[in-house]
Amino acid sequence: MTSLSEKAKKAVFLTSNLKIWLVIFILGIIGLFIALFLGLYPYLSRVMTFLSTRVSRLFSFDTSLHTIIASIIFVIGGLAIIYSAYKIYKFFSGCNDSLFENVYVETKLSKAKKIVTLGGGTGQYTILTGLKEYTSNISAIISTMDSGGSSQLLKTEFGVLPPGDLRNAIISLSTLNDKQKKIFTLRFDTKSSLKGHTIGNLILARLDQDLGTKEACNQFSDLLRIRGRVLPVTFDKCELVAKLKDDKMIIGEDNIGKFGLGIKELGLSTKPKLNPEAKEAIKDADAIVIGPGDLFTSVLPNLLVPELCNEIKKSKAKKIYVCNVMTNYPETHGFKAENYLEWIEKFIDLDFVLFNTKQPSKEQLKKCLEEKKYFVEPAVKDSTKFIKEDLINEKNPNRHDSKKLADAVIRLSKIN
Repeated sequence: MTSLSEKAKKAVFLTSNLKIWLVIFILGIIGLFIALFLGLYPYLSRVMTFLSTRVSRLFSFDTSLHTIIASIIFVIGGLAIIYSAYKIYKFFSGCNDSLFENVYVETKLSKAKKIVTLGGGTGQYTILTGLKEYTSNISAIISTMDSGGSSQLLKTEFGVLPPGDLRNAIISLSTLNDKQKKIFTLRFDTKSSLKGHTIGNLILARLDQDLGTKEACNQFSDLLRIRGRVLPVTFDKCELVAKLKDDKMIIGEDNIGKFGLGIKELGLSTKPKLNPEAKEAIKDADAIVIGPGDLFTSVLPNLLVPELCNEIKKSKAKKIYVCNVMTNYPETHGFKAENYLEWIEKFIDLDFVLFNTKQPSKEQLKKCLEEKKYFVEPAVKDSTKFIKEDLINEKNPNRHDSKKLADAVIRLSKIN
């Protein structure tokens, strides 16, 4: 995988040539002005006079030294403008979007805060979509315990890690246009033998077979030209395990999401090792953001990896939890803000918790209730660590607004 710094160096090298031609262009214009107003202006004035009196005087050339020098400057300046304009045109017509992307990342986004996010599913898509506009120093640590739909089928048939959440996170960080990104989310028809699979999942699974999960993510990330990086929390295969309040054991993320308030304990079927790159990302982070996303099936699975929690506890980064806007049936049906917090704080201590305060409109709320989704009231005691503000997506009240959420995270990451 070609590193971002290598791409950026090439891009900066190319744009340095552009700067040279821009300088020459500007100097050419300055030269023309000097020639016209300091040397040739008197002569041109006489030419206009000669034209109005005697045409024959037009060719009576002033051979004074300053006129000769001005004429030379005029010719050189004119040629410089024409040639540099041609080179600038060639530069812009010959380069592609990735060049400008690399320069923008290297000159601005690479100097921004280092943010680590933890989660999976649509919650990660939301926050990563917003964060990539503020920084390229993003490390999205994604759960690999998915056991539903396309991911489960590919995991079972090909022995790869479930690709769904990884694919989703990579697409969220992509700088391709919406039409291009949509290609990788298209699902095959239910009548097909590939029913339920997305093109992105199939590509990742195939790459994983040949290259392994790490390189598969890198290659897919390069293909989609992402800002930041996506890291599986572990490369070890394991299943989510829950113990209910009646002591019944439930295995599999897809099954556990059905029990919500009935869950007493949550764990993993094995003790997976933390991805070394994820470990380094946490050490270097300015902020670590947990959530938003489905509590038991997207957010908490990451925190069940023992090494990860230890690294977060040692880290000096700001620990920020993003509480969900709405409950999700049946996983968090009946949950209040305190229920979310209780589970997260079983694993780590938090510096800040972000709560949304704005309720959906009556019409939107009615639709949410039909889907058994309820607004999560930020009904927690006042504290400096509880940040309450409008974070809702006006068009889709089930989710946060990407920009509002990213704004809040970046602001909190800057607090000393």
